[in-house]
Amino acid sequence: MKKSKKWVILLVLSVVLMAIIAIFFLQTSSNKNHQEVIIKNNWNSDSLNNYFNQNFNVEMPLGLSFWAEKAGYKITPCKFFLPPNSTPFKIIRSLRENRNQTVNLVIIPGIWAESLCERVSSKLILNYGELHRELISPQLLLNYGFSDTTWPALFVPNTYNISVGVSVEGFFDRMKAEQELFWDSIRTSKLKSQDLTLIQAVTIASLVQKESNKKAEYIQIAGVYMNRFRKGMKLQADPTIVFAKGKAERVRGREDLFINSPYNTYIHKGLPPGPICIPSVEAIDAVLNYTDHDYLYFCAKSDFSGYHIFESDYNKHKKNASAFHRALNKEEKRRK
Repeated sequence: MKKSKKWVILLVLSVVLMAIIAIFFLQTSSNKNHQEVIIKNNWNSDSLNNYFNQNFNVEMPLGLSFWAEKAGYKITPCKFFLPPNSTPFKIIRSLRENRNQTVNLVIIPGIWAESLCERVSSKLILNYGELHRELISPQLLLNYGFSDTTWPALFVPNTYNISVGVSVEGFFDRMKAEQELFWDSIRTSKLKSQDLTLIQAVTIASLVQKESNKKAEYIQIAGVYMNRFRKGMKLQADPTIVFAKGKAERVRGREDLFINSPYNTYIHKGLPPGPICIPSVEAIDAVLNYTDHDYLYFCAKSDFSGYHIFESDYNKHKKNASAFHRALNKEEKRRK
């Protein structure tokens, strides 16, 4: 009798073991290539089970979420690539390994709303459309002291380690905290000494950013714009025309220079309504520490080196500009 019970127990254990093997190791996902898995913020057990059933044809007794929780995974947002034909064991292990997932988000200088949203939504589990709506609508930004024209001043280019499942509000909270750390007592005291507001400084920095890719020139370019700004001159910054046109192309003739836009610094005195990009730290610091000189003009060199010639005399500036435009026209003809 004892032997028969022992065999029954062994048989039951064998059946259970075979069932476990079949459920966890013999069943495979339906994806034939590496496929991205995205677990979102507001999901529950049913959401997780339905997601893997519908997208990967994985179905388990009591649901995948039940077994994942037993393995130490509580539903938290994450994203990863699942290898083809993965077993439920592999899926559960991947969920567990990514349950506290963070990524390095790089915010680069010189970008505008669309590029920022593409960069953020590609790294975090944030919807591009939702994030973009918040940047062009002042409703949420007002909570952080910004608007739909001044929002670039909220962002400081850097690499940020951030939770992949952060909400839109959480993302803005983090950016605001980092912005406040950046504008420390040293930088804020320089703002006061320059008699500038934070928005004014970042707006001028955005012009500097777009004028040159030579960081060594930033301080001088900032000085030119500060001189014009102090004298009440029109800034006449070509990057504001490019921004108003919405096209990264050469500024041509009166049609461009008189484009109807509040960002057109050829027809409006003072600063544009806000920054025309997210400026770099170097551009911001160039404004705060700009070179004290008497230059009012600058023009790109005709050798296309990327450097500029600075002048205080308008007639000399006109000659430099004519030389550059002749060289530019010649180069455009050569390329046709």
